[in-house]
Amino acid sequence: MYMSHHQAVRQQGAYHQFNGVVFSDISFGFMPAFKNLKNQHIHLSQDRNGELSVMHLFDGLPECWIKERDDKGVALTLKEEVIAGFMRNAQFYTLSEIVNNIKDS
Repeated sequence: MYMSHHQAVRQQGAYHQFNGVVFSDISFGFMPAFKNLKNQHIHLSQDRNGELSVMHLFDGLPECWIKERDDKGVALTLKEEVIAGFMRNAQFYTLSEIVNNIKDS
């Protein structure tokens, strides 16, 4: 199964409130990122201008991570080995790991 932009947005919506924790309440220091599980490479999310993004966007990802593009060249889906998550202090986390395991004070 491949992740589309709409699936990524739905994932964010599904985790928006998890076990009573709202993600925006714990997001300080976490940057949206993608990780390729095959080679362990990580890329921070970027907009079309190459600027860091505050949400998951497919722009700026390596071409080999993209499964499908539309007729204008916009990435629509990612390969199955690519997952969305967040970077903080040079460490990649899934949203589930953040919600369940990060205990900052």
